[in-house]
Amino acid sequence: MTISNLKYQNNPELWADKMDRQTNVYHVAYAPAIKKAYLFHWGCNLECKGCLCKKEINCMALEENLDVVFRDPRFCPPQTPSAPLSFGKLISLLQDIELTEVAFEGQEASLDPMLPDICCWLKERGCKVILHTNGVAMADASHIDDVIVSLKAITPEIYAGYTCRSNSSLLENFKKYYQAGVNLKAESVFIPGYIDLEETEKIARFIASVDENIPYRMDAYFESGDNPWRPPTPEEMQTALEVARKHLKNVYCTQQTKQNLSKADLLYEVVRLY
Repeated sequence: MTISNLKYQNNPELWADKMDRQTNVYHVAYAPAIKKAYLFHWGCNLECKGCLCKKEINCMALEENLDVVFRDPRFCPPQTPSAPLSFGKLISLLQDIELTEVAFEGQEASLDPMLPDICCWLKERGCKVILHTNGVAMADASHIDDVIVSLKAITPEIYAGYTCRSNSSLLENFKKYYQAGVNLKAESVFIPGYIDLEETEKIARFIASVDENIPYRMDAYFESGDNPWRPPTPEEMQTALEVARKHLKNVYCTQQTKQNLSKADLLYEVVRLY
């Protein structure tokens, strides 16, 4: 370990001073089979029209949420989480389980003022730390292993129309994460007629301009929020993959086509810790 990683162990007073501070974490899920935890954060610096949190704010892999993709968004009431966890409560949850990997999910984890401390505590335990981020704000990556950036769109007008914000800082921060030496990945949502083949190719070209070996994941849009868009067909997703693979070496997609999932369909069980 480095000296910075040992700062809590060598300074109990600093540790105690942080225990009552609030994080932005409102939900914690856990996959025992792979010893991985998922920390869900509330608060965002974008207003994405297709945000999943307009439909479900907790982990989609929980048994009660396996129908999320096919829920009618018109009948989903607005959701807000209960009070977020304190730093002390969060680490008390995590220290009682076997843990090798932690992913920061939910809304925008980079806005959590306790993010550097949570990451530092996890690295002390030898955990792999994965940050999912929209990239608008630059997180301290000194204790983060993987950074997965949601690029959403490259064309400024499309990005602003979807998120109500400029993507200028996002594109610069994507390059900064790469220069920082983290294991960088990219993702976007494929929306027919909106963030479609032309925009997908622009996203792939931008990623390739940084490094053609950066992995790129396309998620098939499913209905969330009050939007006019439809989900893509499997054939459309396959075409999108082919377009992106003209520029990148590692491209894949996710799409749920089975309407009635059960626990047996999952690679591993995910349970709620909080």
